[in-house]
Amino acid sequence: MALESFPAKSLSADQLAEIEEFLDSQEAGHPFQFPQWQGVRSIAMILRMGGRICWYGSFGVQSPLGRSVPWIRGLIANRGPVCDDGELWNAAAEELAEKMRRERLTFLDVSPEWICESEQDRAQLENNSVWDRVGLPRISLRLDLRKSDDEILAGFRKNSRYEVRRAERAGTQVSAAATETEVEDFLRLYRSTAERKGFRANSSEEVRRIVRWLTSEPSRGALLVARADGTICGGAVIARAGRRCWYVWGASGKQQHSAPGHILQWKALQWAKAHGCTEYDFGGYTQGAISGPAWFKEGFGGSVVHLTPVHRRVTEIRRYRVLQALSRIRAFMIGRISKE
Repeated sequence: MALESFPAKSLSADQLAEIEEFLDSQEAGHPFQFPQWQGVRSIAMILRMGGRICWYGSFGVQSPLGRSVPWIRGLIANRGPVCDDGELWNAAAEELAEKMRRERLTFLDVSPEWICESEQDRAQLENNSVWDRVGLPRISLRLDLRKSDDEILAGFRKNSRYEVRRAERAGTQVSAAATETEVEDFLRLYRSTAERKGFRANSSEEVRRIVRWLTSEPSRGALLVARADGTICGGAVIARAGRRCWYVWGASGKQQHSAPGHILQWKALQWAKAHGCTEYDFGGYTQGAISGPAWFKEGFGGSVVHLTPVHRRVTEIRRYRVLQALSRIRAFMIGRISKE
């Protein structure tokens, strides 16, 4: 096996198309692994068998201690690397680890989109001595779309159905954003929603870049915007890989006569079905919640899935020990300053 490595910005149109085709073919494919999602600073790594891609990862390069210690660096694969064959995934990971040692990279973080339904599923990384879990358990909510619209709607919580119908009666319209003005209106609403609800918003530059990509490839995803009285009152960014569609970001304003979040999700489900998806993933979910985003998502039905948490592999033990020591010192100093 020979692991190929490319800066994402150097990938040709043919290579991008080949990577997209592979990710769409894998059950573990995820939009976050598309090179266009990661951005030009990411690294694309490809393993081929018989000339065809059989393993793929989009990696960001992280310097956890910043410019003060630039020689401590790690690779991060958000929802990857991708390969449905477990043995092949492990073999490629071994080759990647060896490549990282040669290049003096310190650690590798992975979070493949694997469902953990049993102890055997969890064992692939959990019981592997070279991997350490560093992230919290990941839980999501997925809705089966292989039903009619009426059957899907009937599976909503009563309140969620009511909010969809109320928005329709109020004349709320939902469509895919097509202009820069619509994108900027959504970004302003997204930032204000984050401030109001207290969550950390992704940077406007990142969201803008990804929405532009989705707009250029309308079968890959969309920014859906809701309008009431001609004004954008909500939005949802959705993206597809294979036959699964994900809800990524959302924003909504306070409306007197309707809650735009419900009709946006309803239209997102319809968009996913129209583009051949058989499953819709609502993103991060907390079981047992009685309010907030998890309670909102639960109102649309779906099944809980447990996903592999982030796991780390140390490839340069001496540098990693330096990272741990300096991280402890930094945490101590920050704690001391906060007490003063």
